[in-house]
Amino acid sequence: MVYQNTLVDALYSSTTGGVTAAFEEVWEGEPRPYLVTKIDAAPNGVWDLNMKPLDNEANLRRFIQLKQGFNESSWPTFRWQREVSLAALNQQLRVYLQKNQHPLAKFKAIQALKVVKRSLGGRVQTLEVTTDLGGVTLHKDEILRGFDDPQNLLFYLEPKYQASTKQPAPKTKILKGYSFIGGGFGHGVGLSQTGSYRLSELGWSATKILSFYYPGTQVQPLTPSIVYWQQPVGVTAPLPSLSGSLPPGQKPSQRLLSGRLPFLRSLEWVFDWLAFL
Repeated sequence: MVYQNTLVDALYSSTTGGVTAAFEEVWEGEPRPYLVTKIDAAPNGVWDLNMKPLDNEANLRRFIQLKQGFNESSWPTFRWQREVSLAALNQQLRVYLQKNQHPLAKFKAIQALKVVKRSLGGRVQTLEVTTDLGGVTLHKDEILRGFDDPQNLLFYLEPKYQASTKQPAPKTKILKGYSFIGGGFGHGVGLSQTGSYRLSELGWSATKILSFYYPGTQVQPLTPSIVYWQQPVGVTAPLPSLSGSLPPGQKPSQRLLSGRLPFLRSLEWVFDWLAFL
């Protein structure tokens, strides 16, 4: 599969949650023109991203409440909710910060979580974490490495409180955790395995499905004229923002399989699609 005669970085995941993610919504690096944000519904009459962009928090919350009309609607991973105790969130973040040798790794308690930036497709781009020692800012996939419970970046937060019983002070709310409420499973970039399964049931050919999830691409025989995708000259994947360095032994190009063996990433879809050819 190629885009302008260049072998593509054909990423895919389990479930998009109703909207695919552009490459740059999940990872740092050069955008791929065929990995774009689009509503995962065919035909799409359920949501208009131009009129109701999902970088608006109110729109995103309404979108997550929709459960019908999408390619993945019948799958249990399409919508989900995880309630997590404050103790669990503290432990998860502490492990991540310690691994990255962050100066606030010895914090005692999270005081607040706040989404401060979303992408057009609703994915969380920046999450601010307030602790007793100060603030920690997580970006894109750092959020999923810092906390275990979100299934992907398409979610919103609801704080959970318990009433204080201390006397003689009046009752106050005490934070006991958060609910992560979202949709999809996996990064959501490129093809949706569950969505494509539904489209095949509707009679779509493999080529038509691939064109839906990778717009502008073509399926053609592998020839010597095809260019393998490579990281653009002068562009390198940035190092994790918290630690300033990658884990020991890991190189920037190892972040994605396509960074090491791009042709394998582009051909993996063949094995998943044999049943539909």
